[in-house]
Amino acid sequence: MNDYKSVISEIEKNEFNSFYLISGTEVFFTNRIVKLLVKKIVNEESKHFDYSVLYGKETNVNNIIEVARRFPLVSKYNLIIVKEAQYIEKGLDDLAKYVENSSKKAIVVFCYMNKAFDKRKKLYKSAFKYGKVIECNKLYENQLPQFINEIANSMNLIISPLNSKFLADSIGSDLTIIEKGLKKIKLALKKENEISSDVIEDQIGFSKEFNNFELQNEIGLRNFSKAYHIIKYLSSNPKKYPIVLTLSVMHSFFQKLLIFHSLKNPLKEAPSKLGINPFFVKQYNLASSNFSLKQCERALTIIYQSDLKVKGINSSGFNHFDLLKEILAKLMSL
Repeated sequence: MNDYKSVISEIEKNEFNSFYLISGTEVFFTNRIVKLLVKKIVNEESKHFDYSVLYGKETNVNNIIEVARRFPLVSKYNLIIVKEAQYIEKGLDDLAKYVENSSKKAIVVFCYMNKAFDKRKKLYKSAFKYGKVIECNKLYENQLPQFINEIANSMNLIISPLNSKFLADSIGSDLTIIEKGLKKIKLALKKENEISSDVIEDQIGFSKEFNNFELQNEIGLRNFSKAYHIIKYLSSNPKKYPIVLTLSVMHSFFQKLLIFHSLKNPLKEAPSKLGINPFFVKQYNLASSNFSLKQCERALTIIYQSDLKVKGINSSGFNHFDLLKEILAKLMSL
């Protein structure tokens, strides 16, 4: 299997292969390979003669092979992009035979979208041996800052690791939206090229929607930076995320964490004792290592006192964001 970056690097050097089998769940990478091939091979004149876009629901293997066997009229290569190739189920073995004896004047890009191509099939084996096989999968959250840094560099922009993470936290994991966000920032910067947190906040704001349960998770991880970002978002949407609901979720979390500490076999007992899905046991286990039994008790006191402020007891009023910020600071200092 070929690395996505190495394939991009080869195409940028005008090193092409006659057949590309691209599959996986991250469409952004697939589209980027296709766009770069089109940019490198197709021009205004050749696009009418030596460039074809076929769709899996509307074409078949015989048609793909027939188009690929045509000799280019204007360009050096005949480029055939097969989109939504996952809908082609018949004749793949015939396409495998074509790959083994492909036209050197044609470039076929077989885009198998939203899932990995079956490695047991003949087409996979032929493409692996005679062409290029690229699996484009979604990035993990911790890989997003590096991706942002790479895209920023390609735009001649400079961004610090901290601000890369800030942008990822603000915009979410959709790589297409991240790229559009960086383009928007580049236009806003004009002659400058360094991306600051102020520019990110001004141009992007909160493109990603957060919720109380994400706040709960980040507090459990003692991730102050992201938790702070989330409370800023929640307090900017008081109707959708009333502070009473946020405090209720936080109180419930520490109450369950308190119980988690008291269990003899927490990993096994937690789902039934806490009334949670087994999937979330890991979250509570991590949080229990960050907040001791005593710290959970103090956290509940902090939340209770804040709830009194919201209800006007011993308080003349409160600011949504300031109160959440105060709670967060106290919880992180425990």
